[in-house]
Amino acid sequence: MAASALLSSLVSICDKSFVKPSCLTPPMVRYHKLSFVDQSLSNMYIPFAFFYPKQQKEESNNSQLSHLADLLQRSLSQTLVSYYPYAGILRDNATVECNDMGAEFLSVKINCPMSEILNHPHATDAESIVFPKDLPWKNNYEGDNLLVVQLSKFDCGGIAISACLSHKIGDGCSVINFLNHWANVTRDRRFVVPSPRFVGDSIFPSQNGPLIAPQTMSNVSECVQKRLIFPTAKLDALRAKIAIESGAENPTRAEVVSALLYKSATKAAASSSANIQPSKLVHHLNVRTMIKPRLPRSAIGNLLSMFSTAATQDIELPRLVHNLRKEVEVAYKKDQVDENELVLEIVDSMKKGKLPFEEKDENCTTTTMYFCSNLCKFPFYSVDFGWGKPERVCLGTGPFKNFFFLKDYQTGRGVEARVMLQKQHMSAFECDEELLQFASSSVPSL
Repeated sequence: MAASALLSSLVSICDKSFVKPSCLTPPMVRYHKLSFVDQSLSNMYIPFAFFYPKQQKEESNNSQLSHLADLLQRSLSQTLVSYYPYAGILRDNATVECNDMGAEFLSVKINCPMSEILNHPHATDAESIVFPKDLPWKNNYEGDNLLVVQLSKFDCGGIAISACLSHKIGDGCSVINFLNHWANVTRDRRFVVPSPRFVGDSIFPSQNGPLIAPQTMSNVSECVQKRLIFPTAKLDALRAKIAIESGAENPTRAEVVSALLYKSATKAAASSSANIQPSKLVHHLNVRTMIKPRLPRSAIGNLLSMFSTAATQDIELPRLVHNLRKEVEVAYKKDQVDENELVLEIVDSMKKGKLPFEEKDENCTTTTMYFCSNLCKFPFYSVDFGWGKPERVCLGTGPFKNFFFLKDYQTGRGVEARVMLQKQHMSAFECDEELLQFASSSVPSL
Protein backbone atom coordinates (compact mmCIF):
# COMPACT_ATOMS: atom_id res chain seq x y z
CA MET A 1 0.00 0.00 0.00
CA ALA A 2 1.35 3.45 -0.95
CA ALA A 3 2.32 5.76 1.91
CA SER A 4 -0.42 8.28 1.07
CA ALA A 5 -3.08 5.56 0.97
CA LEU A 6 -1.79 4.11 4.24
CA LEU A 7 -2.00 7.50 5.94
CA SER A 8 -5.50 8.13 4.57
CA SER A 9 -6.66 4.84 6.06
CA LEU A 10 -5.96 6.26 9.53
CA VAL A 11 -8.63 8.95 9.12
CA SER A 12 -12.25 8.49 10.09
CA ILE A 13 -14.73 11.33 9.46
CA CYS A 14 -16.97 11.93 12.45
CA ASP A 15 -18.99 14.89 11.28
CA LYS A 16 -19.43 17.29 8.37
CA SER A 17 -21.38 20.51 8.80
CA PHE A 18 -21.67 24.06 7.48
CA VAL A 19 -21.00 27.15 9.59
CA LYS A 20 -22.85 30.32 8.66
CA PRO A 21 -22.11 33.85 9.91
CA SER A 22 -23.92 34.54 13.18
CA CYS A 23 -25.48 37.67 11.61
CA LEU A 24 -26.79 38.08 8.07
CA THR A 25 -24.55 39.98 5.66
CA PRO A 26 -26.06 43.40 4.81
CA PRO A 27 -27.56 43.65 1.29
CA MET A 28 -25.31 46.58 0.37
CA VAL A 29 -22.22 44.33 0.44
CA ARG A 30 -23.81 41.22 -1.04
CA TYR A 31 -21.62 41.35 -4.15
CA HIS A 32 -17.86 41.50 -3.67
CA LYS A 33 -16.06 42.62 -6.83
CA LEU A 34 -12.78 40.84 -7.50
CA SER A 35 -9.72 42.75 -8.65
CA PHE A 36 -7.76 42.12 -11.84
CA VAL A 37 -5.19 40.15 -9.82
CA ASP A 38 -7.93 38.17 -8.02
CA GLN A 39 -9.47 37.26 -11.37
CA SER A 40 -6.15 36.08 -12.77
CA LEU A 41 -5.96 33.35 -10.10
CA SER A 42 -7.88 30.11 -10.20
CA ASN A 43 -10.02 29.43 -7.13
CA MET A 44 -7.16 27.52 -5.54
CA TYR A 45 -7.19 27.26 -1.76
CA ILE A 46 -4.40 28.61 0.43
CA PRO A 47 -3.95 25.75 2.94
CA PHE A 48 -2.48 26.10 6.44
CA ALA A 49 -2.53 23.62 9.33
CA PHE A 50 -1.68 24.12 13.01
CA PHE A 51 -0.65 21.27 15.32
CA TYR A 52 -1.29 21.57 19.08
CA PRO A 53 -0.05 19.09 21.72
CA LYS A 54 -2.34 17.27 24.14
CA GLN A 55 -4.16 19.44 26.65
CA GLN A 56 -4.20 18.66 30.38
CA LYS A 57 -7.97 18.27 30.62
CA GLU A 58 -8.91 14.61 30.37
CA GLU A 59 -12.00 13.74 28.32
CA SER A 60 -12.96 10.79 26.18
CA ASN A 61 -11.91 11.14 22.55
CA ASN A 62 -15.50 11.50 21.33
CA SER A 63 -16.59 14.03 23.94
CA GLN A 64 -13.45 16.14 23.49
CA LEU A 65 -13.84 16.15 19.71
CA SER A 66 -17.48 17.17 20.02
CA HIS A 67 -16.65 19.91 22.54
CA LEU A 68 -13.81 21.32 20.41
CA ALA A 69 -15.91 21.22 17.24
CA ASP A 70 -18.72 23.12 18.96
CA LEU A 71 -16.30 25.71 20.36
CA LEU A 72 -14.61 26.29 17.01
CA GLN A 73 -17.84 26.41 15.05
CA ARG A 74 -19.35 29.04 17.35
CA SER A 75 -16.25 31.25 17.14
CA LEU A 76 -16.00 30.71 13.38
CA SER A 77 -19.62 31.78 12.97
CA GLN A 78 -18.85 34.96 14.91
CA THR A 79 -15.69 35.67 12.89
CA LEU A 80 -17.43 35.19 9.54
CA VAL A 81 -19.62 38.20 10.28
CA SER A 82 -16.56 40.39 9.59
CA TYR A 83 -15.04 38.09 6.95
CA TYR A 84 -18.33 37.57 5.10
CA PRO A 85 -16.91 36.98 1.54
CA TYR A 86 -15.38 33.70 2.80
CA ALA A 87 -18.93 32.54 3.62
CA GLY A 88 -20.15 33.21 0.09
CA ILE A 89 -19.79 31.54 -3.29
CA LEU A 90 -17.98 32.41 -6.49
CA ARG A 91 -20.71 33.72 -8.78
CA ASP A 92 -18.37 34.10 -11.75
CA ASN A 93 -14.68 34.88 -12.26
CA ALA A 94 -15.20 38.51 -11.22
CA THR A 95 -17.75 38.35 -8.39
CA VAL A 96 -18.25 36.69 -5.02
CA GLU A 97 -21.88 36.49 -3.94
CA CYS A 98 -21.84 37.02 -0.16
CA ASN A 99 -24.95 34.91 0.44
CA ASP A 100 -24.01 33.45 3.86
CA MET A 101 -23.78 29.93 2.44
CA GLY A 102 -21.13 29.33 5.08
CA ALA A 103 -17.90 27.45 5.55
CA GLU A 104 -17.56 23.68 5.41
CA PHE A 105 -16.40 22.17 8.72
CA LEU A 106 -15.09 18.61 9.07
CA SER A 107 -14.37 16.78 12.34
CA VAL A 108 -12.13 13.72 12.01
CA LYS A 109 -10.30 11.24 14.20
CA ILE A 110 -6.79 10.13 13.24
CA ASN A 111 -5.85 6.73 14.58
CA CYS A 112 -2.22 7.39 15.46
CA PRO A 113 -0.31 9.72 17.79
CA MET A 114 0.50 13.21 16.50
CA SER A 115 4.23 12.53 16.90
CA GLU A 116 3.99 9.85 14.21
CA ILE A 117 2.97 12.53 11.72
CA LEU A 118 5.33 15.27 12.90
CA ASN A 119 8.34 12.93 12.98
CA HIS A 120 7.47 11.03 9.81
CA PRO A 121 10.46 10.62 7.44
CA HIS A 122 8.33 12.14 4.68
CA ALA A 123 6.91 14.96 6.78
CA THR A 124 5.19 16.94 4.05
CA ASP A 125 3.33 13.84 2.81
CA ALA A 126 2.34 12.87 6.35
CA GLU A 127 1.08 16.35 7.22
CA SER A 128 -1.45 16.17 4.39
CA ILE A 129 -3.53 13.87 6.58
CA VAL A 130 -4.91 16.89 8.48
CA PHE A 131 -6.23 18.59 5.34
CA PRO A 132 -9.54 17.73 3.66
CA LYS A 133 -8.79 15.06 1.05
CA ASP A 134 -7.43 16.42 -2.25
CA LEU A 135 -8.32 20.00 -1.30
CA PRO A 136 -5.07 21.97 -0.80
CA TRP A 137 -4.41 24.21 -3.81
CA LYS A 138 -7.24 22.54 -5.76
CA ASN A 139 -8.68 24.50 -8.70
CA ASN A 140 -12.33 24.92 -7.76
CA TYR A 141 -15.04 26.86 -9.50
CA GLU A 142 -18.52 28.33 -9.06
CA GLY A 143 -20.67 26.97 -6.26
CA ASP A 144 -17.94 25.57 -3.98
CA ASN A 145 -17.32 26.70 -0.42
CA LEU A 146 -14.63 29.37 -0.24
CA LEU A 147 -13.50 28.27 3.23
CA VAL A 148 -13.08 24.67 4.37
CA VAL A 149 -11.92 23.78 7.90
CA GLN A 150 -10.87 20.42 9.33
CA LEU A 151 -10.48 19.64 13.04
CA SER A 152 -8.33 16.53 13.53
CA LYS A 153 -8.08 14.67 16.86
CA PHE A 154 -5.15 12.27 17.35
CA ASP A 155 -5.10 9.19 19.59
CA CYS A 156 -2.62 10.88 21.91
CA GLY A 157 -4.95 13.80 22.59
CA GLY A 158 -3.15 16.24 20.29
CA ILE A 159 -5.18 18.15 17.74
CA ALA A 160 -4.66 19.88 14.41
CA ILE A 161 -6.73 22.61 12.81
CA SER A 162 -6.43 23.13 9.08
CA ALA A 163 -8.04 25.89 7.08
CA CYS A 164 -8.19 26.18 3.30
CA LEU A 165 -9.19 29.70 2.18
CA SER A 166 -9.93 30.75 -1.37
CA HIS A 167 -7.03 32.59 -3.01
CA LYS A 168 -9.64 34.52 -5.02
CA ILE A 169 -10.50 36.57 -1.94
CA GLY A 170 -7.09 37.18 -0.48
CA ASP A 171 -3.37 36.41 -0.25
CA GLY A 172 -1.26 35.01 2.58
CA CYS A 173 -1.49 38.24 4.59
CA SER A 174 -5.30 38.07 4.31
CA VAL A 175 -5.26 34.47 5.50
CA ILE A 176 -3.14 35.13 8.60
CA ASN A 177 -5.39 38.07 9.53
CA PHE A 178 -8.42 35.81 9.41
CA LEU A 179 -6.77 32.93 11.30
CA ASN A 180 -5.50 35.09 14.15
CA HIS A 181 -8.87 36.83 14.53
CA TRP A 182 -10.69 33.48 14.56
CA ALA A 183 -8.24 32.17 17.17
CA ASN A 184 -8.71 35.29 19.30
CA VAL A 185 -12.50 34.87 19.29
CA THR A 186 -12.14 31.18 20.23
CA ARG A 187 -9.88 32.09 23.14
CA ASP A 188 -12.08 34.96 24.30
CA ARG A 189 -15.69 35.24 23.08
CA ARG A 190 -15.67 38.91 24.13
CA PHE A 191 -12.95 39.69 21.57
CA VAL A 192 -14.25 42.14 18.97
CA VAL A 193 -12.96 41.35 15.50
CA PRO A 194 -11.56 44.53 13.91
CA SER A 195 -13.37 45.35 10.69
CA PRO A 196 -11.09 44.24 7.86
CA ARG A 197 -10.96 46.33 4.70
CA PHE A 198 -11.98 44.31 1.67
CA VAL A 199 -10.35 46.31 -1.12
CA GLY A 200 -12.14 44.43 -3.92
CA ASP A 201 -11.36 46.00 -7.28
CA SER A 202 -10.60 49.46 -5.88
CA ILE A 203 -6.80 49.08 -6.24
CA PHE A 204 -6.42 46.85 -9.31
CA PRO A 205 -9.62 47.20 -11.36
CA SER A 206 -10.29 45.06 -14.43
CA GLN A 207 -8.72 46.75 -17.43
CA ASN A 208 -11.14 45.95 -20.26
CA GLY A 209 -13.95 44.12 -18.55
CA PRO A 210 -13.66 41.02 -16.35
CA LEU A 211 -11.36 38.15 -17.25
CA ILE A 212 -13.39 35.27 -18.64
CA ALA A 213 -11.07 32.63 -17.21
CA PRO A 214 -8.19 32.51 -14.70
CA GLN A 215 -4.66 32.89 -16.04
CA THR A 216 -2.78 31.12 -13.24
CA MET A 217 -3.70 27.56 -12.28
CA SER A 218 -2.31 25.23 -9.63
CA ASN A 219 -0.68 21.98 -10.72
CA VAL A 220 1.04 19.50 -8.41
CA SER A 221 1.35 16.59 -10.83
CA GLU A 222 4.77 14.93 -10.87
CA CYS A 223 5.96 17.22 -8.07
CA VAL A 224 7.09 16.65 -4.49
CA GLN A 225 7.51 18.99 -1.55
CA LYS A 226 10.48 19.06 0.81
CA ARG A 227 10.68 20.75 4.22
CA LEU A 228 14.02 22.35 5.09
CA ILE A 229 15.05 24.07 8.31
CA PHE A 230 17.71 26.79 8.35
CA PRO A 231 18.66 27.12 12.05
CA THR A 232 19.46 30.54 13.47
CA ALA A 233 23.20 30.05 14.05
CA LYS A 234 23.96 28.69 10.59
CA LEU A 235 21.77 31.25 8.87
CA ASP A 236 23.35 34.16 10.77
CA ALA A 237 26.80 32.91 9.80
CA LEU A 238 25.78 32.66 6.14
CA ARG A 239 24.25 36.15 6.18
CA ALA A 240 27.42 37.62 7.70
CA LYS A 241 29.61 35.91 5.10
CA ILE A 242 27.44 37.08 2.20
CA ALA A 243 27.28 40.64 3.56
CA ILE A 244 31.06 40.88 3.29
CA GLU A 245 31.35 39.24 -0.14
CA SER A 246 28.26 40.73 -1.86
CA GLY A 247 28.34 44.34 -0.74
CA ALA A 248 24.65 44.03 0.22
CA GLU A 249 24.32 45.59 3.66
CA ASN A 250 22.61 43.30 6.20
CA PRO A 251 21.11 40.81 3.69
CA THR A 252 17.74 39.54 4.85
CA ARG A 253 16.94 35.94 5.70
CA ALA A 254 14.66 35.76 2.65
CA GLU A 255 17.30 37.10 0.27
CA VAL A 256 19.92 34.62 1.46
CA VAL A 257 17.69 31.55 1.70
CA SER A 258 15.84 32.12 -1.58
CA ALA A 259 19.14 32.66 -3.40
CA LEU A 260 20.57 29.43 -2.00
CA LEU A 261 17.42 27.45 -2.83
CA TYR A 262 17.36 28.86 -6.35
CA LYS A 263 21.04 28.11 -6.94
CA SER A 264 20.65 24.53 -5.67
CA ALA A 265 17.45 23.95 -7.65
CA THR A 266 18.94 25.12 -10.95
CA LYS A 267 21.99 22.97 -10.33
CA ALA A 268 19.72 19.96 -9.71
CA ALA A 269 17.76 20.64 -12.89
CA ALA A 270 20.97 20.90 -14.92
CA SER A 271 22.21 17.54 -13.57
CA SER A 272 19.27 15.73 -15.20
CA SER A 273 19.35 17.53 -18.56
CA ALA A 274 21.77 17.58 -21.45
CA ASN A 275 20.83 21.17 -22.24
CA ILE A 276 21.24 24.00 -19.73
CA GLN A 277 18.13 26.20 -19.83
CA PRO A 278 18.07 29.84 -18.80
CA SER A 279 16.20 30.46 -15.56
CA LYS A 280 14.67 33.26 -13.53
CA LEU A 281 13.66 33.66 -9.88
CA VAL A 282 10.41 35.55 -9.28
CA HIS A 283 9.70 36.92 -5.79
CA HIS A 284 6.13 37.82 -4.85
CA LEU A 285 5.76 41.14 -3.02
CA ASN A 286 3.19 42.25 -0.46
CA VAL A 287 2.54 45.84 -1.55
CA ARG A 288 0.30 47.04 1.30
CA THR A 289 2.97 49.35 2.70
CA MET A 290 4.25 50.31 -0.77
CA ILE A 291 0.98 51.76 -2.06
CA LYS A 292 0.31 55.44 -1.40
CA PRO A 293 -1.53 56.07 0.79
CA ARG A 294 -0.33 52.97 2.66
CA LEU A 295 -2.87 50.23 3.19
CA PRO A 296 -3.29 48.72 6.65
CA ARG A 297 -2.19 45.15 7.26
CA SER A 298 -5.88 44.36 7.74
CA ALA A 299 -6.55 45.08 4.05
CA ILE A 300 -7.95 41.91 2.47
CA GLY A 301 -7.28 41.01 -1.15
CA ASN A 302 -4.47 39.87 -3.42
CA LEU A 303 -2.31 42.94 -2.88
CA LEU A 304 0.72 41.61 -4.66
CA SER A 305 3.43 42.52 -7.09
CA MET A 306 6.73 40.84 -8.01
CA PHE A 307 10.36 41.35 -8.87
CA SER A 308 12.69 38.94 -10.59
CA THR A 309 16.30 38.18 -11.31
CA ALA A 310 17.99 35.85 -13.77
CA ALA A 311 21.12 33.85 -13.08
CA THR A 312 23.73 31.92 -14.99
CA GLN A 313 24.51 28.36 -14.00
CA ASP A 314 27.87 29.22 -12.40
CA ILE A 315 26.81 32.34 -10.49
CA GLU A 316 28.18 32.62 -6.99
CA LEU A 317 25.81 33.05 -4.05
CA PRO A 318 27.05 36.54 -3.01
CA ARG A 319 26.53 37.87 -6.55
CA LEU A 320 23.03 36.39 -6.67
CA VAL A 321 22.12 38.05 -3.35
CA HIS A 322 23.59 41.32 -4.63
CA ASN A 323 21.38 41.11 -7.73
CA LEU A 324 18.31 40.34 -5.64
CA ARG A 325 18.96 43.35 -3.43
CA LYS A 326 19.21 45.62 -6.50
CA GLU A 327 15.85 44.35 -7.78
CA VAL A 328 14.23 44.91 -4.38
CA GLU A 329 15.48 48.50 -4.36
CA VAL A 330 14.05 49.07 -7.84
CA ALA A 331 10.70 47.59 -6.80
CA TYR A 332 10.43 49.96 -3.82
CA LYS A 333 10.92 52.97 -6.10
CA LYS A 334 8.03 52.00 -8.38
CA ASP A 335 4.42 53.05 -8.21
CA GLN A 336 2.98 49.68 -7.19
CA VAL A 337 -0.37 50.44 -8.78
CA ASP A 338 0.52 51.88 -12.19
CA GLU A 339 3.87 50.05 -12.48
CA ASN A 340 2.88 46.81 -10.79
CA GLU A 341 5.05 44.11 -12.39
CA LEU A 342 2.57 41.29 -11.69
CA VAL A 343 -0.27 43.17 -13.38
CA LEU A 344 1.98 44.10 -16.30
CA GLU A 345 3.06 40.47 -16.71
CA ILE A 346 -0.55 39.26 -16.84
CA VAL A 347 -1.57 41.99 -19.31
CA ASP A 348 1.44 41.30 -21.53
CA SER A 349 0.85 37.55 -21.54
CA MET A 350 -2.78 38.03 -22.57
CA LYS A 351 -1.74 40.29 -25.47
CA LYS A 352 0.73 37.65 -26.65
CA GLY A 353 -1.73 34.77 -26.22
CA LYS A 354 0.36 32.90 -23.66
CA LEU A 355 0.18 32.09 -19.98
CA PRO A 356 1.88 34.40 -17.47
CA PHE A 357 5.59 33.72 -16.91
CA GLU A 358 5.99 31.69 -20.11
CA GLU A 359 9.22 32.98 -21.65
CA LYS A 360 10.97 31.91 -24.85
CA ASP A 361 13.84 33.59 -26.69
CA GLU A 362 14.31 33.96 -30.45
CA ASN A 363 15.62 30.37 -30.60
CA CYS A 364 12.46 29.10 -28.86
CA THR A 365 14.49 28.24 -25.76
CA THR A 366 12.20 28.23 -22.72
CA THR A 367 13.22 30.04 -19.54
CA THR A 368 12.61 27.92 -16.44
CA MET A 369 10.77 29.95 -13.82
CA TYR A 370 11.20 29.62 -10.05
CA PHE A 371 8.91 31.41 -7.59
CA CYS A 372 9.36 32.48 -3.98
CA SER A 373 6.74 33.63 -1.48
CA ASN A 374 8.25 35.12 1.66
CA LEU A 375 6.02 34.69 4.73
CA CYS A 376 8.72 35.44 7.28
CA LYS A 377 7.54 37.79 10.06
CA PHE A 378 3.92 36.73 9.46
CA PRO A 379 2.60 35.70 12.91
CA PHE A 380 1.64 32.10 12.17
CA TYR A 381 3.01 30.88 15.50
CA SER A 382 0.77 33.39 17.28
CA VAL A 383 -2.39 31.55 16.20
CA ASP A 384 -3.53 30.59 19.72
CA PHE A 385 -7.05 29.15 20.06
CA GLY A 386 -6.60 28.88 23.81
CA TRP A 387 -4.12 26.00 23.85
CA GLY A 388 -0.92 28.03 23.47
CA LYS A 389 1.28 28.34 20.42
CA PRO A 390 1.21 25.58 17.82
CA GLU A 391 3.93 22.97 17.84
CA ARG A 392 4.13 23.16 14.05
CA VAL A 393 2.57 25.21 11.27
CA CYS A 394 2.53 23.67 7.83
CA LEU A 395 1.39 24.38 4.29
CA GLY A 396 -0.36 21.92 2.03
CA THR A 397 1.73 20.59 -0.86
CA GLY A 398 1.62 22.95 -3.85
CA PRO A 399 0.76 25.11 -5.67
CA PHE A 400 2.97 24.14 -8.62
CA LYS A 401 6.53 23.13 -9.49
CA ASN A 402 9.60 25.24 -8.71
CA PHE A 403 7.98 27.06 -5.80
CA PHE A 404 9.61 28.13 -2.51
CA PHE A 405 7.64 29.16 0.58
CA LEU A 406 9.66 30.78 3.38
CA LYS A 407 8.37 31.35 6.89
CA ASP A 408 9.73 31.76 10.40
CA TYR A 409 10.84 28.65 12.20
CA GLN A 410 9.33 28.09 15.66
CA THR A 411 11.90 30.06 17.65
CA GLY A 412 14.78 32.43 17.07
CA ARG A 413 15.56 33.82 13.65
CA GLY A 414 15.60 30.55 11.77
CA VAL A 415 13.70 29.92 8.56
CA GLU A 416 11.56 27.00 7.45
CA ALA A 417 11.41 26.52 3.68
CA ARG A 418 8.87 24.44 1.80
CA VAL A 419 10.32 23.56 -1.61
CA MET A 420 8.22 22.22 -4.49
CA LEU A 421 10.16 20.63 -7.37
CA GLN A 422 9.71 17.98 -10.00
CA LYS A 423 10.43 14.52 -8.62
CA GLN A 424 13.52 13.91 -10.75
CA HIS A 425 15.03 17.24 -9.69
CA MET A 426 14.28 16.87 -5.98
CA SER A 427 16.52 13.85 -5.52
CA ALA A 428 19.54 15.84 -6.74
CA PHE A 429 18.45 19.02 -4.93
CA GLU A 430 18.29 17.42 -1.48
CA CYS A 431 21.83 16.09 -1.87
CA ASP A 432 23.36 19.45 -2.77
CA GLU A 433 26.43 19.90 -0.59
CA GLU A 434 26.28 23.70 -0.38
CA LEU A 435 22.63 23.54 0.67
CA LEU A 436 23.25 20.88 3.30
CA GLN A 437 25.89 23.05 4.98
CA PHE A 438 23.11 25.34 6.17
CA ALA A 439 19.84 23.38 6.04
CA SER A 440 18.41 20.14 7.36
CA SER A 441 15.22 18.19 6.71
CA SER A 442 15.18 17.08 10.36
CA VAL A 443 14.40 19.27 13.34
CA PRO A 444 17.70 20.89 14.44
CA SER A 445 18.71 22.11 17.86
CA LEU A 446 18.57 25.91 17.62
